[in-house]
Parts: sequence; structure tokens; C-alpha cells
Amino acid sequence: MRRRTFLTTAALAGGAALVGVATARADTVRGGLDWMSAVPDGTTLDDMTIPGTHDTCAIIGGPFDTAKCQDIGLLDQLNLGIRFIDIRCRLYEGAFTIHHGPIYQEMNFTDVLSETRTFLEANPSETVIMSVQQEYSEAPAEEWAAVFNDRYMRDEGFDSLLYRDNRLPGIGEVRGKMVLIANQDHIGGIPASNGDLLSYQNEWEAPVHEKWDLVRDHLDAAEADTGTKLYVNYTSTTTGETIPNPRNYAEDINPVTKEHVDAAVDRHPKFGAVVMDFAGSVEPGLIDSLLACNG
Repeated sequence: MRRRTFLTTAALAGGAALVGVATARADTVRGGLDWMSAVPDGTTLDDMTIPGTHDTCAIIGGPFDTAKCQDIGLLDQLNLGIRFIDIRCRLYEGAFTIHHGPIYQEMNFTDVLSETRTFLEANPSETVIMSVQQEYSEAPAEEWAAVFNDRYMRDEGFDSLLYRDNRLPGIGEVRGKMVLIANQDHIGGIPASNGDLLSYQNEWEAPVHEKWDLVRDHLDAAEADTGTKLYVNYTSTTTGETIPNPRNYAEDINPVTKEHVDAAVDRHPKFGAVVMDFAGSVEPGLIDSLLACNG
């Protein structure tokens, strides 16, 4: 039995509401460029469904393509509607290079910030949530933070682009800005460890069938939660294999995620940030299905 068939069968047996799947309706999807323009200003980030990408800039795979997680570059992802990005920075000679593990992605942090600013200037109704962490370097927290704060925020002038308060803002406060989730100390933003504001599911070594259970359960928990907490749900995994194949896992998980989302779309659920591999290329309709949840 192929993995895709197994996952669909398992999802049905597990009670996921996949019968009578609703197709994401065109009248509820505004399109990728300005979909947040329909969201009322007072809506906080936790009351939305937000498409995101895991290892957003990892389009270079290295040996056996083990590091490749996306086919589409950052700016094109934003144009498709992605609003949660996952940025991994190596500290190298006083600057941040973008890495997935040891594989340099031929981008630097300036490129990430500049491309996102270009997008937001052209689409001022939007905001982008950016999760930042150190990758493939082991610099002390103070040294890493000094480069972030001094070089990029102060010297390169990106401070005004970022919202760095430790709270979940209303969308009206942060249109045209990036909201920082910090996996590093001393850079402001919402700490990724802040369990009062964030709920993470990122079991990155789970086998595919276990990973789908985790993804589904986190979707359901996000919809049911009436409090103020942004659920961040990574659909990606390496399965723990020595030579992982992220594309194969996405081909299994992205379709059943779309089916689960489509089954709920008429309720306009809030699923939080759904963070995927190969956004727009493996089950490309998943992005529009997530956007349709916002009604």
C-alpha cells in the first residue's frame, strides 16, 4: 500500500471529518497578494488561519536534496499568500547567511528583510510573521543578538520594519510590518518559548503516520481554543531517517492536511499558522484552502 493511500485510510479510520469534503470556495479566497485586507483591524493574529513555510528559503538541497524544503522563493511565496516565514541564520564573519543545516542557501539576512519589505511596501494591508533562529553556528546569545540588533536593525535600517513587542497584536497595528517570533534571546519579539502566547507542534523526526496525527490534533486544538494563543503547526518532518526525503513526506502530508481543512472551511475555523514544506508546488491548493478559512 502506498503511503498516500495509507494516510488517507488512517485519517478516515481515525475519525477525521473527511467525508463530503468541501472545496475551498472562490468567493471566500481573495487571492495571495492582499488577502489580509479583508481582515478587520481588531482581529488578533491568533484568530486567523495563516499559511506558512518551514525553512522558507531552503530551495537548495545539497547531496540527495536532503536540505531542500521549498521549490518557490520567498517573494513568490509571499505573492501566493504565505504570511509565516521560518528563517534560519548562520553567524558568519559578522553577518547572517541563510542556511538549512550546513547547506548555504545563497541568500543573506539582508535579502530576506529587503524582499519582505518590498512586498509589504507594495501590499501595505499585509503583515508577515517571521520566526528567526540561529542555524549551523554556535555563537553566544549576546554575540548573535548584537549582530541582529546593531547590524540589521540599526545600521541597515530595518528596525522600523519589525514589530518586536512580546504580545500578539491586532492586524491593524502591524499592517506593512513583520512580527518577530524569536528563537534567540535579546532581540525582542515574542519568545518562541512563551507558552502563554504560542502553542507549537514541531515534532520534526516523527514517522509520517504519527506526524499526521500530530498535525490533525493541533489543527483541532487550535479551532477549539477560545483563549489568546497562536497555534504554530509544522506539517514537515524528517521521519528520523538517515537520508530524509522532505518532498516524499510532503506528498503524503500536504494532501490529507488539505482534506481536513476543506472539511472545516464552512465553519471558518481559526487554525493558526500552518507551516508546510513545498508550499505552492506539492498540493498547491492547500494555501487557498487555508485562506478560505478566514472567510
